Amino acid sequence: MTTHAEALDRNARIQAINPVVLEALSPLGHRAFFPKGIPYQAGQAKACAINATIGQITDGAGNPIPLAPMAEKLAGLNPKDAFLYAPIAGREAARKIWHAKLVKEDARMEKVGLPVAGAGVCHALNMASELFFAPGDTLILPDLYWDNYEQVFQVRLQGDFMPFPFYGADGGFNLEGLKEKLASVPGKVHVLLNFPSNPNGYSPTPEELVAIGNVLVEAAAIRPVVVYCDDAYHGLVFEPSATTKSLFFELIDRSPNLIPLKCDGATKELSFFGGRVSFLHFGVDKAIAEILVDKCMGLIRSGLGGTVGLSQHLVELELQDERHEAEFERLRLILAGRYQRLKAALAKPSPYWTVYPFNAGCFCLLKLRDGLDADQIRQQLIAEEGVGVVSQQGNCIRIAFCSIKEESVVPLIEALERVCAKH
Repeated sequence: MTTHAEALDRNARIQAINPVVLEALSPLGHRAFFPKGIPYQAGQAKACAINATIGQITDGAGNPIPLAPMAEKLAGLNPKDAFLYAPIAGREAARKIWHAKLVKEDARMEKVGLPVAGAGVCHALNMASELFFAPGDTLILPDLYWDNYEQVFQVRLQGDFMPFPFYGADGGFNLEGLKEKLASVPGKVHVLLNFPSNPNGYSPTPEELVAIGNVLVEAAAIRPVVVYCDDAYHGLVFEPSATTKSLFFELIDRSPNLIPLKCDGATKELSFFGGRVSFLHFGVDKAIAEILVDKCMGLIRSGLGGTVGLSQHLVELELQDERHEAEFERLRLILAGRYQRLKAALAKPSPYWTVYPFNAGCFCLLKLRDGLDADQIRQQLIAEEGVGVVSQQGNCIRIAFCSIKEESVVPLIEALERVCAKH
């Protein structure tokens, strides 16, 4: 297949700055570019007095003509923010304010270019993987992982997984397991790390985070290392021993062979599940990051068409509100209360399960004893106890304490014990 001249231009610009990034791109990543089609031409004409470019129904002066029922519900917003298309890369204000939020968390983000906006963290992860992950590539990741990674990397992109045990002998993150897997893969390598983690709710200690970063930097000494940082639950931490920082921060500007990708968003951090707003940052030279955003714009244009401007505007309003930090802390404390109640309920040893260490996020993972089938237990809990949990990997039960009342924690554990005792 012939690569479009526009894509070749983008690729040549990347090559001139850092050829390793070009080498690391997937075949789709090489082909991707944002075409000079309708959105591009509409952007050039946006200041024109008469603008007959983009297909938005307006009053002829750039203002939308919304239907009354929706307009009434959104009366407090500027109609342009609520009813018109967002730019393909996302609203510039949303991209800037999210980036500023991260700079405030860690000054190292100053070296990173603006992100591209996506439709939920999974979409950000999809864009990142489409740019760099090719069919037949191998992904290194802990063995306790979000099941949708299989859809993204195995089903869609036809790749292979190389898992390692999440926990080491000391109950912390298995740094040696990560080292061993990295050493076993020659050439370009992909690593996915999700902190705080789903399904097991673990955030590394600050010391572990630094050590993980050093291992990845060392692995990048002789070959490209692409690191997908899934930060969906960023900030939801309940123990002082667990870091609130992102692994991405530890990887910025550490090696020309290291390509860190940060996937995060408003879903959990702003408790905005229906908004579907995410961001993808590229931890590479800012000029290359701009080109990668352009390539993502091509992926968005050919897939979703565009992201949701209304949701992005609401993110802007939330982060600009002086109450935001206090409101986030209020939300975190609600989850912390449930977390503490669950910790206490699981402190007593059980003959039916062992508890994987957890200290953050939204989840707790229990490994059932031999002979207990997790999906059978799950279905019995629904039928006999009116309790819903998730079964994983055949022998694990995931509890989403983010979605239950604090007073429901003990009844849930008691119901699980009753069902397990029947086997």
